[in-house]
Amino acid sequence: MQPSRHHLLLLPLLLLLLLLGVFIATSSAAAPVSKTITVDQQGGGDFRLVQSAVNFVPDGNSEWIKIHVKAGSYKEKVTIPSQKPFILLEGDGSWNTEITFAGHAHASIDELLNHGFRDVGGSPTFYSSTFIVLADNFIARNIAFKNTYNKYDKSKPNQAVAALIGGDRSAFYDCAFYGFQDTLCDLMGRHYFHNCYIKGGVDFIFGYGQSIYDNCTLESNMPSSTPQQPGWVTAHARLTATNPGGLVFKGGSLHGSGQQYLGRAWNQFATVFFYQMSMTDIVVPQGWQPWYSPNVSTITFAEVGCEGPGANKTGRVAWEKQLDDDQVHRFVDISFIDDGWLSQQPQL
Repeated sequence: MQPSRHHLLLLPLLLLLLLLGVFIATSSAAAPVSKTITVDQQGGGDFRLVQSAVNFVPDGNSEWIKIHVKAGSYKEKVTIPSQKPFILLEGDGSWNTEITFAGHAHASIDELLNHGFRDVGGSPTFYSSTFIVLADNFIARNIAFKNTYNKYDKSKPNQAVAALIGGDRSAFYDCAFYGFQDTLCDLMGRHYFHNCYIKGGVDFIFGYGQSIYDNCTLESNMPSSTPQQPGWVTAHARLTATNPGGLVFKGGSLHGSGQQYLGRAWNQFATVFFYQMSMTDIVVPQGWQPWYSPNVSTITFAEVGCEGPGANKTGRVAWEKQLDDDQVHRFVDISFIDDGWLSQQPQL
């Protein structure tokens, strides 16, 4: 049967819609990796040090470059500066590949230089960090970041950061973060953590960031001393009601030694939400502390659908927020951090 004139007139429109669909699908598709650099401390790769591989990435980079770090313990401080975006840092498993150092906030300049760390500018938080990423569009997977300064002696802890995340659109998959005081500095930007392990005792997830921790394991290593000094899982620092920010924990578990507050407010609009997390009895009954916020009404600390002995809300502070369904959805939906950037990153 011959196509009618009406059908022929529809063909250009159908072709246009088809092309538009292809464009939309392509524009939101995962990006490819343009180049892979290998780090092997045994000499079997392009570089022996992680920082050397980072330095090799050109400033202003606009294509995803993978840095594959072979199994081993890399004792070095690593910084990804803001001018080196689109890096995918990949290990051979967080139990096999680690970047480790024992820096702390009160280390002397000479001590840092003697350990090979040349970039001693910035705040104590920065130069205590084992790993720093300031660039936007960053991915890490299957790798561990450690700060071992307080590993054995926790009697006089200093700030000793394992990783500091200061760029926007960063994602971490199957990574591990080890420390005690201030393990993970979720400094600023939108971040996604999936199936990660975070170990610490005092403010071990802190910063101004806007992040979702999806199915992550949080482990306390507070000493079980008598009388017990509780630690704090989080210390969020949102400054005003109009600033973006908030730490959302979806699923996963909280366990370990000692006792923990779920969080304390670093600034008066601190925002932390635990959703459907399993909590052991290490959680202090009050749950939260106001710390630097004299006005508790501006703090958003909340729990919904959590389970386990630590999720018993008997004894919680009266000012813990009670969220309605719309508020819960706003926090736990991926749109809290994602406007499409996650799907455009290289896929696992």
